[in-house]
Amino acid sequence: MNYMVGDPSGTLPKALAHEITANGYAVVDDFVNPDDLSAAQTFVKEAITSNGGEYVGFNGTQHLAGTFLANLPDDPEFVALCRGIYESELGKPAPDVGFYQILRCLSGKSAKKHAMRFHFDSYVLTALIPVTVPDRGNPGRLIIHPNTRGIRRTYLGNLVDKVLVDNRFSQALFNAAYRRGSKRVIRLSLKPGSLYFFWGYRSLHTNEPCDADAIRATALLHYVDPHAESRVKRVLRRH
Repeated sequence: MNYMVGDPSGTLPKALAHEITANGYAVVDDFVNPDDLSAAQTFVKEAITSNGGEYVGFNGTQHLAGTFLANLPDDPEFVALCRGIYESELGKPAPDVGFYQILRCLSGKSAKKHAMRFHFDSYVLTALIPVTVPDRGNPGRLIIHPNTRGIRRTYLGNLVDKVLVDNRFSQALFNAAYRRGSKRVIRLSLKPGSLYFFWGYRSLHTNEPCDADAIRATALLHYVDPHAESRVKRVLRRH
């Protein structure tokens, strides 16, 4: 089901949260206006060209001036939408935090290194906006095993999950399930400019590879790290 921001009933965040939990993801169609999308696509092409046609990534907003992504994390409507989705699902107020934002631009031979690596995010809600998607060959679909775990009570529990996932044996099993055509696995074709939500912390996910001569660029805005205040996490990050 597709939704539009500005729902006059005020029930949009609740509806999106329900959709994510029930179906693994939700979509706000055509979230980015065409002019803003075009400017971001030009930025991506120039960035990849400057990097010799290979993968390039941007953390945060400081290098994204002139694109809609520079202002999106502070946009009141977007912030309210993500906050409402979080609160509708968890039944408690969202903490006063910002987003962890990444722009991933896949192209060239290095693009394969950033595909088919199943993982859990460290943040509860993941918002994904495709900027550029290949229109021929392999489109680099988003692959999701939806809602495969709950939110762990401790950072250590979360860390154990990640260790169990990030190894050759587990990755081989996940990739085998993908190749087998498991009905549990969502294979989601992405439309540039639309806004996709899923529970990144709870859902095992990755992306398919795209052809070396194509570009697949996606903006990811991660919302609420449930272990942000973990003492164990702070200690481990210092070592």
